[in-house]
Amino acid sequence: MATLSDVHRQQTSLEASLLQRMSEFEEQLKRSSEPSSLSRLYEDYKAFKENVCGILQMLRTQINELLRATDVLEMRHRRKCLLFGGIAEVPKEDSSSLICRVLEDQLHIKDVVPASFKACHRLGSGTGGRPRPILVRFADHSVKTAVWKKKSALKGTTTVISEFLTRRRQDLFLEARKRFGITNCWSLDGNIYAKLPDGKRRHITCEDDLEFSKQAVPAEPQRDCPVIEKSTAAGSSTSQRSKRAAKSK
Repeated sequence: MATLSDVHRQQTSLEASLLQRMSEFEEQLKRSSEPSSLSRLYEDYKAFKENVCGILQMLRTQINELLRATDVLEMRHRRKCLLFGGIAEVPKEDSSSLICRVLEDQLHIKDVVPASFKACHRLGSGTGGRPRPILVRFADHSVKTAVWKKKSALKGTTTVISEFLTRRRQDLFLEARKRFGITNCWSLDGNIYAKLPDGKRRHITCEDDLEFSKQAVPAEPQRDCPVIEKSTAAGSSTSQRSKRAAKSK
């Protein structure tokens, strides 16, 4: 996998190559006046353009790989985090005690204490509108998993628990919910999943995975064959009875 230094070197080399080739083209254009020279310049320009497009595509691929690698590292750093939304703010509140009370009263998890958190605070600056979400970083991943598994107990309340996704994954998650439906999308340890119209589950890792959205599930074909066979069998049976009746006469 390419590193940032590799991408930087490629970019520097590309810039130097572009400047050199453009200078050469400018000098040739100044000296050329015959059609044959212009035709040769066009062929050189065409090859130059293809070369530049190939280099740019290579750089684009390497940058995308770096973005994905950075996203994986950032999500790994967030895997012990959860966001608690819909909890009313009070002046001079103790966020850790507030979360412990929510876990005990609403999720019936009583063995979590403020020492179970590495960090617990609200995100953003207060604007006096909706309450800001509380970011909780658990010291133990197993505790975070236990809380996440019981989040369905909050249904019907104002409290909402969600994973602290990266910007890229959050955008993917929101787009997946638009395409597949809110109830058909979920996240687990930073991974995004969706239930497709055909009932299969898909791991959403990039924008291309969203192209399977809202495809109609093929209807089950009508079962005409048994009817045809039954009709044929009935006709055959009638024919056999007619032959037996003719023989008896």
